[in-house]
Amino acid sequence: MSFAILPAHDAPLGKQAAIANRAFAGYVAGWAEMDAAALARFLWLQGADLFSSRFVSVAGEPLGLRYINRTGNIPRLAAMALAPAGRGTGAAGHLLQHLCEEAKRRGEPAMILEVIEQNPRAHAFYQREGFRELGRLCGWRRPAGTHAAPRSSEVTEVPILEALRISTAQDYPALPWPISRHGAAKLVGARAFHRAGTAVVFANPDETAPIRVHSFYSTTDDEREIQNVLAGAMRLFPEREFFTPAVFPEGYGSTIFEPLGFQRETLSQFLMRRDF
Repeated sequence: MSFAILPAHDAPLGKQAAIANRAFAGYVAGWAEMDAAALARFLWLQGADLFSSRFVSVAGEPLGLRYINRTGNIPRLAAMALAPAGRGTGAAGHLLQHLCEEAKRRGEPAMILEVIEQNPRAHAFYQREGFRELGRLCGWRRPAGTHAAPRSSEVTEVPILEALRISTAQDYPALPWPISRHGAAKLVGARAFHRAGTAVVFANPDETAPIRVHSFYSTTDDEREIQNVLAGAMRLFPEREFFTPAVFPEGYGSTIFEPLGFQRETLSQFLMRRDF
């Protein structure tokens, strides 16, 4: 089988969107059809770098895409798509190995990714390619009208950049990129709420959709205090539904989300890493 690896910026975004739409049709996590503009917005939010990202052509036909987010010296595989015609050809492994070799030549020590746990084929593929699990990531949802009664802190709204400047014990790559300060810096319309060295960021509180709990930042990483600040921030939006996708470490369930009336979502992910 003949493969060609080319920079993602060489392929029109409309063509890349068409590949992604074919690849994710019937995807376990769901998929909304994308055009060039929607794909551009998705890649921006994922921090993807088209200069470092690649697509693979099989017999001259572009069929696979892997988008790289380069944050610090640990690149993240931000998104990946392989059209049905490319499956079983070896194109996926060939493209991933190419990206890993490029990362090693740049002197980067490892690569990070998240993969849906309920997609066992993809999970097994990354294990075969040398990625190991670092932990499970879960999503949580609190229906509108839920009234848990824990302690809560009085919070003050602060500019999101002030929240992102809080010094924390952990950040990317110890934490998943989507909930790191790098991911939050991509948000438009987000709002942050703060008390005594701890802040909570809501991604979309001014929309009518359920409010997404995007991230936490705390100087002490005291999960009880994070819970209290989150409770105080949610009090500002009574009768709203709250959720987060599967991007938070599983352990946050018992210490932060469940005491506030959140229920675990069905889908989960594994955070995985390959060291070079």
